[in-house]
Amino acid sequence: MEYVFDPGVVHECAMTCLGKPDKPAMFAAFEAAMAQAYPGRLNLDQPWIFSNAGGAMIQMKVYYASLAEYIMIWGTPIGSEGHSGRHALGFWDTVIDGEMWYYGEGQFDKRVYRPGDRVYVGPNQARGMNFTTGVYAVEYARGVLPLSIPFGLADSLISTLDYATIVQTLSMYTALVGHHLERPRADGLPSSPLRRSVGARMLRIGNRITRWVRPPEPTDEIPPGTSTGSATRPALSPAAEAAAAPPSPQGD
Repeated sequence: MEYVFDPGVVHECAMTCLGKPDKPAMFAAFEAAMAQAYPGRLNLDQPWIFSNAGGAMIQMKVYYASLAEYIMIWGTPIGSEGHSGRHALGFWDTVIDGEMWYYGEGQFDKRVYRPGDRVYVGPNQARGMNFTTGVYAVEYARGVLPLSIPFGLADSLISTLDYATIVQTLSMYTALVGHHLERPRADGLPSSPLRRSVGARMLRIGNRITRWVRPPEPTDEIPPGTSTGSATRPALSPAAEAAAAPPSPQGD
């Protein structure tokens, strides 16, 4: 099977994130580096969405996906931990912010990874993961991607019941596979008219469904008018009013 991306090149693009003043600048640096290394391959239009898998909760922005590869930035600002899953995939991660701890069967000390460090988990391997107080990483994976979809959705299906995330995950994957089909093949040959037509339809339908199920953008503001039921204070008894009243000033 031929692959579009070289994990070493993706790692070098991830390293351009280091030293940037904030997360948006880091992500923009990665996007710019990848656009130079692989023109037209990434789709920058997909939103950040949650992912609950193996007990760990993160958010992710997926830039590319096919039946055999994906590229994303994932992370959490507050930390999480869980099971990596055991997949028919190889995963290459480059930490760009924060810290994460891994361990595998028979490893009795944690492996600590910090910005610039590179992590690899091979096919049929698994790790225990702890993201301490937060981490962000660039991830490239290759292998039989559809076999990992049940792991990626299981927690949302039976635990968090976050169906908006389930639908967005599937619609985004559909759109990204469509984007992949529109591009030239891995060997550089142009995509056939039929392949481009199918890809364009998948891209359009996937994006439409994502927009349809997308929840409102998060806000920390308390909505006005939500406390009307407690606007009228109950009347106090005379004794309670007297007890609550401030003491009168004493004369000289």
